Amino acid sequence: MSKSLNVVQKTSRVLEIICRVFSILCLVGAIACLVAVVVMCVMYLFPKVVSDIESNSGRALYQIIGECVIGFIVSAAGFVVMRAHRDYFIMEQKAGTPFTLEGARSFRTLGIVNIVVPVACAIVSAILGAIFRCWDDIRLDFGVGFGIAMVLLSFVFEYGSELENKEPEKTEKAEVPAEK
Repeated sequence: MSKSLNVVQKTSRVLEIICRVFSILCLVGAIACLVAVVVMCVMYLFPKVVSDIESNSGRALYQIIGECVIGFIVSAAGFVVMRAHRDYFIMEQKAGTPFTLEGARSFRTLGIVNIVVPVACAIVSAILGAIFRCWDDIRLDFGVGFGIAMVLLSFVFEYGSELENKEPEKTEKAEVPAEK
């Protein structure tokens, strides 16, 4: 294995571990938001507690529930993206190189995931924010540019795959006429 490919493989392993950690954190965040939604819904059974929460926070309880629902959606979207990244790095390590046809297609899919999931998350968050009147600072910081770059880079990986799998061209030797 070349020195450069060894660096790529070690980097891929480190990135896989980072993605695994972040996916776990996103999953924990999503579960915590879901538990908070359930707890806040149960709070409606206790009017005194609801009035205390609303007076202390300056917001209605349904707005807090809306924020927790949006937090769940954002965390779940992060989990999906991180798992897709982790799966790509695992596949790349098994292949031993990013220059495989399957790897290029997987990287292209990963780029599309980096575009679609955050955009969908932002749209759903904006809609829920309007419904619950709780989210007035919707940020649309998503990786569309990063996703497009990944899709374009996948074509480079595909080309590298073609070069790697191409048999060397046989050079024909010119026939030398026999001497008479």
